[in-house]
Amino acid sequence: MLRRLLCLFCCAVLAVCAPFQALAETFRMAGFDGDSSNHAWNENDFFKRMQDRTGIDFTFEEYTDYEKWQAAKQAMAATGVLPDVLFKAELTTREQIEYRQSGLLIDLKPLLPEAAPNLWALLQAHPDWLEQITLPDGSIVALPSINELPVQNAMWINREWLDTLGLAAPTDWDSLVAVLKAFQTGDPNHNGSADEIPLSFLGPWDLKFLAHAFGLVANDYNVYLDADGAVRFMPAQDGYLDFLRALADLYAQGLLDGNGFTTSDAFRTVTDEKATVTYGLFFGPNPMNLLPYQTAAAYELLAPLAFEGNRIYRELVGPVQRGAFAVTSACADPAGLLRWADVLYTEEGAIEAMAGISGKDYIMAEDGRWDYAGNLQSLSSYILYDLSLYDTGTMPWLFPQDFYNRYSS
Repeated sequence: MLRRLLCLFCCAVLAVCAPFQALAETFRMAGFDGDSSNHAWNENDFFKRMQDRTGIDFTFEEYTDYEKWQAAKQAMAATGVLPDVLFKAELTTREQIEYRQSGLLIDLKPLLPEAAPNLWALLQAHPDWLEQITLPDGSIVALPSINELPVQNAMWINREWLDTLGLAAPTDWDSLVAVLKAFQTGDPNHNGSADEIPLSFLGPWDLKFLAHAFGLVANDYNVYLDADGAVRFMPAQDGYLDFLRALADLYAQGLLDGNGFTTSDAFRTVTDEKATVTYGLFFGPNPMNLLPYQTAAAYELLAPLAFEGNRIYRELVGPVQRGAFAVTSACADPAGLLRWADVLYTEEGAIEAMAGISGKDYIMAEDGRWDYAGNLQSLSSYILYDLSLYDTGTMPWLFPQDFYNRYSS
């Protein structure tokens, strides 16, 4: 009798729990979190919060080396052994076409209106975004990362050095050269040593960002559209040789970093807040890419230099970055994964992906600004590694720009 009662009790428990277990689905996810990533996807609170929202869980194949991620994608294509979803996938247009034609990736477009209504509404409101993620055959195999104010490589100048030397920020090429010379000879870091690096850069890619001072704003392939919409090749344009001569002159005078063509960010990044500041001007999305927080506070954005009275600047990327999220043919529930991703195209979902839970992970002030909860110094490792993972790789989402702009620090 007792055994029968226990059996009935267990059956009742299973009957109660079964609906909740059915809600929890586990999928295999693979992706590239960026070469500079310190995130561990299986521990990051982003996925835990998303599971609470959607009931969807994942096992992970995370890559933080781009070459290894490329090799992994090629192995998937060769063997047909696939995860369910590619997240932060870094899929080129060519890869999307090839993987679609070979049957590795499915067409998401028919599912978007119902399974991803928030993203679909954005695409309907911005037909150019829809066009950019649509392949020539009319299919959509990868969702985008959308940032209406995308990160650009900008020029950051040491304001403290300018103030020490009594200089105004440069506004054109000639005043830039004058400021760099003053940085070189004026000992603005007050250590009595000629160790200042007037302009730090990483190879020709960074130096192209100075071409705007000569009226040239080509992309990485030296191509741009002129005012009439005609395609132009930068090396064939008036001013290009003048630009090269000007760079050669800076290099000859020691105003450019002597290691600029051979170094990398890993070698020039400063981590010690007590280290002597040696950089006068450099390129980057923000100063903290290169310097500790307190040191970076000395740098301010330098406005584009004028050329013949006009200020123009190179556009690195537009608002849409393609190839961020794709569902493979191995997935049994593509619509479910689209519903999971669609959360990130809402303001609420994107904010939670960036900063966590209001009142727990961040605090909103009465003036509408926000800050991370607790002491930022003590929480820095948690914020950078475990709270979110938006800061590396290419997230499938609508970047919450308005919220981001109200960060108190």
